[in-house]
Amino acid sequence: MTRSAPHAWHGSPTPGAPTVVVGVVPRQSPVVVRAAADLARALGAALVCVWSDPARTFVAREPDGTLVTTPLDPDHVDSREGDGVAETAMAEELGRNLEGFDVAWRFVYAVGEASRALARVGREEGAAMIVIGSRRPGLGGWMNHLIGGSTAGHLAHTQPLPVTIVPQAPEEVA
Repeated sequence: MTRSAPHAWHGSPTPGAPTVVVGVVPRQSPVVVRAAADLARALGAALVCVWSDPARTFVAREPDGTLVTTPLDPDHVDSREGDGVAETAMAEELGRNLEGFDVAWRFVYAVGEASRALARVGREEGAAMIVIGSRRPGLGGWMNHLIGGSTAGHLAHTQPLPVTIVPQAPEEVA
């Protein structure tokens, strides 16, 4: 099992200010989180960046907010040096992508299906809206859409927050 402590704010959010929740994934085009940061700044809001790790499942939430998870694959064995590696890499990637933006932000690590995690964090944060990137171009993006459906579609049909979709141009996706 892996424990994931809550991540601290980068910058100071204005008390009572709205939040914008943005869905992020590893190696996503930086255009998505930067567009969300621009939108948050324009609204006077803080930015909450959420990655829902599809390879892990929820076990428990400790009183201090620490998330306890376990791999979905029963053959995967957590190793001491492997705990939190993907989470740490995602947090570092966000730090690079948001460097120089004048907006308070923090990273939230979640597990499971992305639209459910984004909707849950949106409710918890009292978010004004959720921002997500369009599906990745190419065969991989098409297959993900075919198998799992559209995260934007799930969000738009299952919760009351506005959903803003940021297009990812094929030449910008790594």
